[in-house]
Amino acid sequence: MKFLKILITLTFIYTILGIPLLHAGSSIDPAIRRITLAQGERMYGSVVYKNGENKDIQVSLTPYTYNPKTDEITEDKKNIFLKVDTDTIKVKANSSYNIKYEIFPLSNLPNGSYFNILAITPVTDAENVKINLSISQLIILDIVDPNDQVRGVTTTQYSTQIEVKRRGIPFILPTVLKYSIKNNSNYLLTPQGRIDVFNEKNSYKPTYLYINEEGKDLYPGETLEKEVKVPTWYIQDLFIKRFVRAQVYNGVDNNAQDIEIEINNYIFELLALLIVIVIGTLLSKSVAQDFAKKRNSLKK
Repeated sequence: MKFLKILITLTFIYTILGIPLLHAGSSIDPAIRRITLAQGERMYGSVVYKNGENKDIQVSLTPYTYNPKTDEITEDKKNIFLKVDTDTIKVKANSSYNIKYEIFPLSNLPNGSYFNILAITPVTDAENVKINLSISQLIILDIVDPNDQVRGVTTTQYSTQIEVKRRGIPFILPTVLKYSIKNNSNYLLTPQGRIDVFNEKNSYKPTYLYINEEGKDLYPGETLEKEVKVPTWYIQDLFIKRFVRAQVYNGVDNNAQDIEIEINNYIFELLALLIVIVIGTLLSKSVAQDFAKKRNSLKK
């Protein structure tokens, strides 16, 4: 059974990534389904299984719990919210079958995101599982409070921080920012948003940087961190301080978090450089004068 679970997990991952299975003549649509339910509710879902072989096949239907962090699947009944009416179905050659299932979470599950997979596995007449043809659908269930059912999934339980890692050297090295988003909720989040960099005089068009362009999912308790470079410099940046303003969404509702920080100008550095140049010039002039006096005294 452990070997079976491992192989089902592998084929499930291939399905999600869109990698075709070796010698597989089957496919499913959709590969992922996300559903929102209030506590105590139930609904029906479905997945279309296509048999690409030239013969009728029989497939078994088995729900599992799925841990997306570890890719582990288990048969833990208390976390399985999928119910199928039959263990096996027959699919005719070169045809599709709409597999229906019921989504019925246990009443004691707290609000949050939960993951099940429905493993669809062809079997032989002798009921020996053909592992290499297994394929699975991922079902993501978001459980919400009954009062929030109309709004769906909403949460403010995530935190966003932005800091200046390196101010950079004007026109030589870029400014480097770091954003950090932590998921403190029980839901699966996909953060997104934009960072605007501009000066306090608005004397030029802002530089736009986009958050989580890769669309990485953020599971409960996880933190997304990334450094981004501000590639553009303007002469005004030497004398006018800049602002970094970010608007971050969690990917499940339209409520944004706004963050703003400042980047100091370079007036202090310019003054320090000017002082160094003046002192250096005076010292050079003094040394040159002393050298000239010594040379004149030697001539005498």
